[in-house]
Amino acid sequence: MRVILVDDEPIALKVLKSVLSTYKEIDIVGSYTDPIVALESINTIEPDVIFLDIEMGSVNGLEIADDFIRKKNFIEIVFVTAYSKYAIEAFELNAIDYVLKPPQRNRLNKTIKRLIKRFKNCERETQEKNNILKVDCFGHFEVRDDIDRPLTWRTQKSKELFALLLVEKSISKDLIIETILSDRNLEKANTLLHTTIYQLRKSLNKLGFNDSITYLNGEYSLNLPIHSDFYKMEELINLNIHKQEEILKILKIYKGDFLEYERYQWALGIQQDYRDRVVDILLNFTNIQMLDNINLPILKDVLKFLYNLDSFNENIAKATIEYHGKQGHITELRDFFKEYKDNLWREMNIKPMESTQRLYDKYYKLK
Repeated sequence: MRVILVDDEPIALKVLKSVLSTYKEIDIVGSYTDPIVALESINTIEPDVIFLDIEMGSVNGLEIADDFIRKKNFIEIVFVTAYSKYAIEAFELNAIDYVLKPPQRNRLNKTIKRLIKRFKNCERETQEKNNILKVDCFGHFEVRDDIDRPLTWRTQKSKELFALLLVEKSISKDLIIETILSDRNLEKANTLLHTTIYQLRKSLNKLGFNDSITYLNGEYSLNLPIHSDFYKMEELINLNIHKQEEILKILKIYKGDFLEYERYQWALGIQQDYRDRVVDILLNFTNIQMLDNINLPILKDVLKFLYNLDSFNENIAKATIEYHGKQGHITELRDFFKEYKDNLWREMNIKPMESTQRLYDKYYKLK
């Protein structure tokens, strides 16, 4: 591994270099007391690993680490610090490790082992670089890779956090705590959040997705190639015009409500919004088609889907009555209205609206 060392204290730099030089896996290709010079030379030296001091006068190692990562994507950072208080911030930046000063051989052994393991995985990562995470959100919430291996959840909170990151795309630590950890005090919530992020990263790593969660400008986000029915549905419902092709896609995707079985409080509003918008789109499509294309085969499937989605909706009932009435399906018309009326009375102790009854009577009496 090609390694550079960055520390503004020459003595500390010399000690670290002396200890690391004893590892045959390490090839020290540069050492710097000025982090800016180190940053400028990174493209020429092309290191695999940076051992980076955190406190360097006016320069904060945690902040300049972002610059190193932006300049060379595939680089590992090991923070070196005299203060353990920086550990959490170091891992938020997705550093592979941090080492306390003065460096102890036993502790460095663990760091080197981590680095070796990471680089041994490079070949596997290359093979899996085209791997895509498939996420189903409508109905059952399932996450699998493209060879159908499921993402395993160490805890229910890691599952909920993944869903939240999927939806929000980028979200602050404070908002995550407010959304899914508000029942804990702030100290416990912070600890649980860091633990949950660690567990989620580890689970994703098992499927070959490294650096899967990023922390940048105070916000967490997923750094993954994802194919999700949530994103596809988002595209579909935001279209201005919905033709038969788009309607078929909606019917295929909407296997149930958004995160239907997870019971996340924060998801309920999204769930209702998507349900309402899908109902509006399908009803609008149905009503337009019934004006001059009543024999379109898809209409029967759409109406059945709508009724299963909301069996108390008067507009859905009217559209179904209109469809059977115009088609001359007297038996289907009668059976549907009886089921609808009985269902309303049994579940809500109400009768159909007068306008719905009149529409039914209009078509039923014509036959």
